[in-house]
Amino acid sequence: MPEWRIDQVADDDAARLQQVRELFREYQEWLGEVVCSLRLAEEIASLPGPYASPEGRLFLATAEDGVGVGCIGVRPHHGPACEIKRLYVRPQARSTGLGSALIGAAIEASRELGYAEALVTTLPDTMPIAAAMYERLGFEPTEPFFDHSHVDERIRMTYLRLGL
Repeated sequence: MPEWRIDQVADDDAARLQQVRELFREYQEWLGEVVCSLRLAEEIASLPGPYASPEGRLFLATAEDGVGVGCIGVRPHHGPACEIKRLYVRPQARSTGLGSALIGAAIEASRELGYAEALVTTLPDTMPIAAAMYERLGFEPTEPFFDHSHVDERIRMTYLRLGL
């Protein structure tokens, strides 16, 4: 039985939004300045921002003591597509299946919201486990769908899509 639980974060749940902010900041620090930009700082400050209902969702995984150990978000992209973003699992909760459970919750929410496809971006050199997980789940390579020109050109990015 997992040592964590995953819940959708309500748009007005200040305490849980603060936990997600903390996880997003850790994610930002982990990725570093070569990838992250002012856009992520603005996104963190504006939460739930693009992940707000009715078109988006935020999920928070908490340990038995209520402390956040992982998160993920779903936000509209264009037309019938959504983007699944900010999958992050704290080191102490890695290798427990939490990453797969979070992406599963995001995929299910994407379907419930009526999206026809889910898009993700990953860094195969930095996030090989996530890249392999997306492949196992049926995500396929696609053309770039977002302007990442702010990212250091030496950073390899992979764009993936999943038909829902």
